Amino acid sequence: MSGKSVVTALLLAGVVLGGCGRRPLVTRDDRLPRAFVVRNVRVFDAPHAVLFDGMRDVLVREGRIAAISGAGMNVSGIVEIDGAGATLLPGLVDLHVHSGATSAPPWKLALPTPQDNLEAFLYAGVTTVLDLGNFSPDVFVMRERIRRGEILGPHLYAVGPIFTAPDSHPVGLLRWALPWWLRWYVIPRFTRQVATAGEARAAVDALLGDHPDLLKIAVDRVPLESPRISRELIAAIAARGHEHGVRSIAHVGRSIDVVDAVTGGVDALAHIVYPEEMSAQAVKAVAERHIPVVATISVFDSQERFLLEHRPPYTELERAVAPPAVLDALRVVPASFDRKAIEPVVRSLIEGHAARRRNVAELRRAGVTILAGSDSPNIGHFPGASLHVELADLVDAGMTAGEALRAATSDAARFLAGDVADFGEVSPGKRADFLIVEGDPVADIGAVDHIRDVFLDGVRLVRAAASV
Repeated sequence: MSGKSVVTALLLAGVVLGGCGRRPLVTRDDRLPRAFVVRNVRVFDAPHAVLFDGMRDVLVREGRIAAISGAGMNVSGIVEIDGAGATLLPGLVDLHVHSGATSAPPWKLALPTPQDNLEAFLYAGVTTVLDLGNFSPDVFVMRERIRRGEILGPHLYAVGPIFTAPDSHPVGLLRWALPWWLRWYVIPRFTRQVATAGEARAAVDALLGDHPDLLKIAVDRVPLESPRISRELIAAIAARGHEHGVRSIAHVGRSIDVVDAVTGGVDALAHIVYPEEMSAQAVKAVAERHIPVVATISVFDSQERFLLEHRPPYTELERAVAPPAVLDALRVVPASFDRKAIEPVVRSLIEGHAARRRNVAELRRAGVTILAGSDSPNIGHFPGASLHVELADLVDAGMTAGEALRAATSDAARFLAGDVADFGEVSPGKRADFLIVEGDPVADIGAVDHIRDVFLDGVRLVRAAASV
């Protein structure tokens, strides 16, 4: 068997074995008719970041929201669901995921199981995701299979592989995190390393046949000694995408990355500046060009756990979606694990903990739109549940709970699909993607964790925690 065949077999085995003997996190409940009404719920008005006044009834027909009215809507002959005063929210949108990744630490080899990740997003009420880095064409095939209803998952947008310079991020990180027998297989499928503007344009052209929803460019140094992509290459990738109507989003780490990415013509930023205070020049560049920023505070906080003596506990929702074996592996960093290459990065994250929150506040003062994304799964950062952690972090950074929820609903939908987005709001004509939660998440963002029901395209999902 060739080396490629060995790796392919191992990857397939990981997917197959990962699904053997497990109970799915979510399944469709086909008992509920395609027409029903949810009565007596408070409804989140996403564009205005508040709750509508009073109790409401929400009528659903054929996967769409047909009507919303005050409690007591006059309908008959269809199934009624009593919301009993709970809150109905649009399905959450996570603008930074890696559906083909794993939450396991590098000292425990765990091959990704994308179906588990897709189910975890749905379990947590995340009904739309933007995959910001994955194998090509695999992720585009998965996107189409979800659209055709062949596999159960959130509505999926995807960029495919990440554009970067030779040996630049995330190549160095992958070489550190992956065993030798996986590096040679993963790196060329997960990244597009380009050295010249001509190579960059050719790489974009080659990807366009897969119809990426955006292009992603990595502008960062991880590990710290890694090379960094030039402004010339950023501009070549972004311009080529624009010629074909495809926007670009840049992974950034520091203020210099922000300035280069924005000057290079990108349309959005993935990540807040995370290890330092954001420079006035960087804030000005983002604000003047009206560049939205997907903050992802929580992923950097999660990496701090490597070196923290007293680690904060995982939330109930995180424990519900996390494989128990992964949680066990995360409890202790084994003494045998060589963390020299990554330790300086983690220390910079710890030092930048408060700065990340101040950077979000500074961008908001400048009028920049902050969007919600988790960058999960990642090490100790679990799909679906991590977006809930991100919402709490955005509130910690000064956003109101309503504003944080808007960042993960209507604002996120408009970023992905523009003014014609048919999701992200609870209003007639929109997709019936929504979750029902106990309590008032506009008053207390923690209430969004207490999920009673999740609906995808008007279909109720049956949820079963992984830890049960």
